[in-house]
Amino acid sequence: MSLLAQYQFNGKVFTEDSIALQGVTVSFQNKSVAITNAAGEYSFVNSVANGVINFSFIGYESFSGLVASDQIINIKLKPAAGMLDETIIKAYEGNTVLQNSTATVSVLNNAALERYGNTSFVAAVNTVPGVKMDERSPGSYRLSIRGNLLRSPFGVRNVKVYWNGIPFTDANGNTYLNQIGFGNIGSMEILKGPAGSMYGAGTGGVVLLSSPVGQSNENSISMNILGASYGTLSGEMAYKVNNQSTTTNLSYTHQQSDGWRNHTAMRRDVVNYTGSFILGTKRTINAHFFYSDLYYQTPGGLTKRQLDSAAKQSRQASGPFRSAATQQAAINNKTLYAGVAQQYRFNQQWTNTTSFYTSNSQFKNPSILNYQRKTEQGLGGRTVTQFKQGAFTMHVGGEYQYAFTATRTFGNRSGVSDTLQFDDEISATQYNIFLQTAIKLPHHFNITAGVSYNNYQYGFTRLNKLPATTIKKLFDPVVVPRIALLKNIGKNYTFYGSIGKGYSPPTIDEIVPSTGVFNTLLRAEKAINYELGARGTILPSKLYVSAAMYWLFLNNTIVTRRDAAGADYFVNAGNTHQRGLELSVNYFPLKNGNRVFREVQLWGNFSHINARFKNYQRGANNFSGNKLTGTPPNVLVLGADVIMNAGFYTNLTYSYTAALPLNDANTFTAADYHLLFLKAGYKKMLTSKIHGEIYVVFDQSFDNPYSLGNDLNAAGNRFFNPSAPQNFTGGIKIQFNLK
Repeated sequence: MSLLAQYQFNGKVFTEDSIALQGVTVSFQNKSVAITNAAGEYSFVNSVANGVINFSFIGYESFSGLVASDQIINIKLKPAAGMLDETIIKAYEGNTVLQNSTATVSVLNNAALERYGNTSFVAAVNTVPGVKMDERSPGSYRLSIRGNLLRSPFGVRNVKVYWNGIPFTDANGNTYLNQIGFGNIGSMEILKGPAGSMYGAGTGGVVLLSSPVGQSNENSISMNILGASYGTLSGEMAYKVNNQSTTTNLSYTHQQSDGWRNHTAMRRDVVNYTGSFILGTKRTINAHFFYSDLYYQTPGGLTKRQLDSAAKQSRQASGPFRSAATQQAAINNKTLYAGVAQQYRFNQQWTNTTSFYTSNSQFKNPSILNYQRKTEQGLGGRTVTQFKQGAFTMHVGGEYQYAFTATRTFGNRSGVSDTLQFDDEISATQYNIFLQTAIKLPHHFNITAGVSYNNYQYGFTRLNKLPATTIKKLFDPVVVPRIALLKNIGKNYTFYGSIGKGYSPPTIDEIVPSTGVFNTLLRAEKAINYELGARGTILPSKLYVSAAMYWLFLNNTIVTRRDAAGADYFVNAGNTHQRGLELSVNYFPLKNGNRVFREVQLWGNFSHINARFKNYQRGANNFSGNKLTGTPPNVLVLGADVIMNAGFYTNLTYSYTAALPLNDANTFTAADYHLLFLKAGYKKMLTSKIHGEIYVVFDQSFDNPYSLGNDLNAAGNRFFNPSAPQNFTGGIKIQFNLK
């Protein structure tokens, strides 16, 4: 009788975004030995101490490697190209495939983000149905989802943003999305519509950003250098390590541009670190840090006559106001952000993820009207506890955020601050507590129900007006519910519907705008959203279609106004009704080809929004029934992607954006425009250790001049910020594998 030794093997399997993968088949020496559980864990014994292990899961590239029994084998699987219906998403903490999500979610993976030149997110985000990203000048971003742009003269408002699961939008309601370098984001999930049942304030939607991670067992140094039209230069160097227990990404990015228009130069430097550490089978620690120094000039809007006569000009002097160039109008923002998160699994049923962050921003803004300097300090955290037992899943948790802002406003004398006008201290506190349950019902039904309790307040002290007193603005606590039902029909089709409320108090820049007046009368927006959607794989691995219809009813809609000097202020404008249709189609004529072409993908996205004011009276003017300012009713995007086995690839994109109203009275309109993007490149393994890529990008507007970001309700009818009619970009990437 002989006794065979038994060797233990165990570990975890994750996605590239550190989401546990359940159902992964684990094979050892070509024999199936285990399947991962809900926590992504596997364990097996074998009489052989060393051998080849393989991990396979539908929608992901398989991974194989030589292992020994004394190792903990933790693996991150990479999504297979084109498997849209099998993409794992994080929305509402579901960690499920996109096909089974009870929400309308769009995912931009690394390949989608890099289709347009590696300098800006704008073109990639604008392919998403219902989403509009503006760039008034290089470095100046705006983001709106389903028409919620009225509150954003600049920046990102009414959209909650998270970075690697940690709050990135601060307690003031500000999101400095333009502080992040292009190479610092590996993927985006965009949740559309009110999501306050789990993500706090907002009626627009939520964006979940994830950092890029290396491939399994990667140890590399990479460089990406590009040059483009109008003095654009960009360079990035990154060091990546991805082994069994540690993922590290350290990068430095520099970008600069002279701009197409006069007075539109920009410069951005970003140092970014992301680390993930698997400490045993129960605990994972994630650390995220970046420091960004951004400077960009603000040219100001033009009238229609100025646009037609000399589109490149910046805002000229008018009456008592100097020109943008004379006043050296610009923004300089230095931001330090640090966050840490722990995921701890107590047992098979209970898991907790808790994160903390702190941030500091130094902000300078010489403008035509004045010169603002402010320091913003923020801190906060989020905790989510999950219980999962069979068909029942529960999430309970909360967020807390606090921000303190010291801001001074001076007169601006040719870019130099002079006489003090305002010296203010502003505090902002917000917190929410949420509960969500998801149940898999008989007959392939899934129901998700969530509710949150939200509390917000601001404090304002004007120090240069004696006696200095503090004014508080407290918003009534609000309970925000959401319920959604999904039905699976076979393996290929899902239908879902949801009802959710939204709640969005004004940001600090709306409570205290550039006029310097603390607006105690501004009320929070409230919304209710009804949604129906469907997803289906019409032809397996060939044709994938998704569609969504929504009806959003918004009360106390906040809109921006500008006084004669161009200073922003905000008012509540009654109600708006926003109804829309979003459609996406993806077709793969060829996938995994073994001849000349490896993959061919054809795709299209379409958005229709019928958004109008209701019950909107402004003095003697009645704007009820008018189209919603800044919202194009129709947007169409078509694309074709070709990958050849020899390493060549081509990405072709066409987009059409319909005409849109520029003021609430609908008396001024921005014309529709057509854009074409073409990217062609070549990838090759130069040696066993060096991977290279070279690419060129061309984009062209067929309607000139056109604008990627207009000023809404602009004083003096200065609505237009024209964009470059065409751009050329050329770049090279080199990756050195150190293993």
